[in-house]
Amino acid sequence: MGPRASARRQSGREDAVRTRVVMATGFMLALASCAGDGVIDMGEEPPPPDAPTLTSLQSTIFTPRCALPFCHATDSPQQGMPLSQGMTFASTVGVNAIELSGFKRVAPNDAASSYLYMKVAGDPRIVGSRMPADGTTLSASEIEAVRAWIDAGAQDN
Repeated sequence: MGPRASARRQSGREDAVRTRVVMATGFMLALASCAGDGVIDMGEEPPPPDAPTLTSLQSTIFTPRCALPFCHATDSPQQGMPLSQGMTFASTVGVNAIELSGFKRVAPNDAASSYLYMKVAGDPRIVGSRMPADGTTLSASEIEAVRAWIDAGAQDN
């Protein structure tokens, strides 16, 4: 065999290797494109174990500070929002705010867009007075508890 035949055989081997590399690369790219849309679905995470419950907020904030006569007691609650024991969840979670359209009274997992939280925190977007209406404000830890409950999903617990 002469040098030309040897060169052709060498060139043929190089072409075969190149073809395999191109095919392997194409296969890997095709495989990678089937891997999904690139979005990592973390699923719903359970609320943090230290998030306050509605029951604890009811007994420490809503009943003693809000569910008062001429405020949010069951008789004729302001804004049609009773905050009495057993009524708070149904009258707040997922319910449209009356004073400020475009907001829910409580938007689960989103305290910053929850009108009830905005009212107790004194957010500048609120209409009317900060709550409670008796001129006092909730303590920083009470406001934080309301925020944490909402951000943890505003569960009926």
